[in-house]
Amino acid sequence: MKTTIVGLAGHVDHGKTSLIRALNGFDGDQTSEEKRRGLTMDLSFTLMDHQEKRIFLVDVPGHEKFVKHYLAGVFGFDILLLIVAANEGICKQSIEHLELAHLAGVQNVILVLTKCDLVEQDEASIVEKDILDLIDTIGFTMVFSERVGRHDPSSYTRLKEKLFSSDLPHRPEEPYFRYYIDRSFSKDGYGTIVTGTVLGGSLKTKEKVYIPRLKLSTAVRTIHSGLEHVPSAQPNERIALNLSGVKSHDLKRGDILCTPNFLRGFLHVDVMITPLKGVTLKHQSEATLYIGSARHNVIVKIISEHKSYAIAVFESTTAIYAMYREKFILRDAQGTIGGGEILNPIADPMKRKQKNDFLLLVQQKKLSEAFSMLMEIHKKGFGLIGAYQRFGMDHTSALELAMGVANSFLDHDEKVLYPSSTIEILKEYTRSIFTKNKRALLSKNSLHLRFTWASVNLCQEVLNQLESKKELTFTDGLYRSIDCDIHDISQFMEDSLYTILETQGWAPQAPYVIYESIDLDRIHGDNTLKRLCSCGKVIRLAHNLFISAPHLSQTIQYLRGLMNVYGYVDIELVKIQTGLSRKYLIAYLEYLDRFEDIKCDGTRRFIKQP
Repeated sequence: MKTTIVGLAGHVDHGKTSLIRALNGFDGDQTSEEKRRGLTMDLSFTLMDHQEKRIFLVDVPGHEKFVKHYLAGVFGFDILLLIVAANEGICKQSIEHLELAHLAGVQNVILVLTKCDLVEQDEASIVEKDILDLIDTIGFTMVFSERVGRHDPSSYTRLKEKLFSSDLPHRPEEPYFRYYIDRSFSKDGYGTIVTGTVLGGSLKTKEKVYIPRLKLSTAVRTIHSGLEHVPSAQPNERIALNLSGVKSHDLKRGDILCTPNFLRGFLHVDVMITPLKGVTLKHQSEATLYIGSARHNVIVKIISEHKSYAIAVFESTTAIYAMYREKFILRDAQGTIGGGEILNPIADPMKRKQKNDFLLLVQQKKLSEAFSMLMEIHKKGFGLIGAYQRFGMDHTSALELAMGVANSFLDHDEKVLYPSSTIEILKEYTRSIFTKNKRALLSKNSLHLRFTWASVNLCQEVLNQLESKKELTFTDGLYRSIDCDIHDISQFMEDSLYTILETQGWAPQAPYVIYESIDLDRIHGDNTLKRLCSCGKVIRLAHNLFISAPHLSQTIQYLRGLMNVYGYVDIELVKIQTGLSRKYLIAYLEYLDRFEDIKCDGTRRFIKQP
């Protein structure tokens, strides 16, 4: 079923709520306060179905005091249905709603002239022409216009037929699930319910969604579309979700639900601002950012000003979870400042001029050059995992673009782009290891463990290049210096590890610490310890705790001596006597339990009496 979200707009008392009531019988004013005042104060939602088409209607407040609620809904509109009373014509909120919708990225408008039975046809035509001129001036595309009257039921039938017969536009779809919450409440028998618009991706019942602000995953119990339970939700649908594992009061309007590991939030985002005519942007000014159904208090830091727009940074008090080219609206106490697009939703460490150059590249969609700049900025790896949030690109497209970046190394598996200079830096780090220890035995994995910012494939590339230059040799799965004097690698590793364990006595270090101290590959080190354990030279007491057999025997004899003196041993007694940490003490006391003449009573061990 094709779905379209139609947002109503217009001045207060021009008939938005009455129009919905006439189309499908739904009364949008649901709260007692709205009914008492006869005034829509917040968003309300309803729908109409016809054959394979579904239209979601979003009623918004027309009063200027409630414009913030209008802004919470406008970013989800596919099309704007502007309502103007023929007996009043264009009013303040008619213009404001049009301007805000345009700033929010809505491109298409349907005009409905209401109360036409209260004026002459010529008068209605004049009003209609004025509105059409205004719509064209702002930059909208007209879908159609229609006139209705309260005492002309057939006019509403014509409007409804036009809505379903017209080819209504849809916003571009997104591949990942993303959903702004516009309402959150609790319902008896259900628990937490949220409502919103699916901006991208699909969702099924029982699936997990992520709430970035709370750093929390939650399961979807049920999905409602209209008044029905549905098994799944598709892009462009208004849906209600019944969530488990989260309280309704912990959620708020503006929170995002999304695919896990998709969106990251930042306190700084880079933007392009287009101010309204006659508005002057001020550096370091305070404003309110409206994006989706979210609001953020921000400081506007202007980087550069151009003929019709400015490049700026928003510094927020709360994390902004934004998308590349996502539309926003900026307001302050005096009203709307303007709108714009997110150019870079991910904070990067750049100086002012560098940031300006980068953002101009992004603004002009010169993404190959932007990739190159980011690669040089992130010398320890520019990750492409976030390519969709950052550039609206899927991983395949991002990898293809990255392949064309000059002087780079691309790790396809990890989706990380490195500048060639980073390879040279890592080469020097690797050379220094062999300079300090000519008996170092490394692999791509051990190099990665030492330099975690370098991917395994990058480490392999570095080792390959050093080998090709005859600086290293590759033997038995390990890289070693050409100056290395080891003849039997296996025996050398056994001798080295056993000697260290002998030296460290009853408080041996964890194996990975020992490996790093002698520049030994972890996998080969683990295999060596297994061989030492198999032949009985080393005993494994616990995870990451290995001791030489002679020292273990000495330790057990020492503990038996303590039992002879004190009648028992436990953690506190042995800690006082040896100064060992609990990790060692627990392992040694538990090892005592293997002996038949040792009795365990709670936390104490005794020698059994004959």
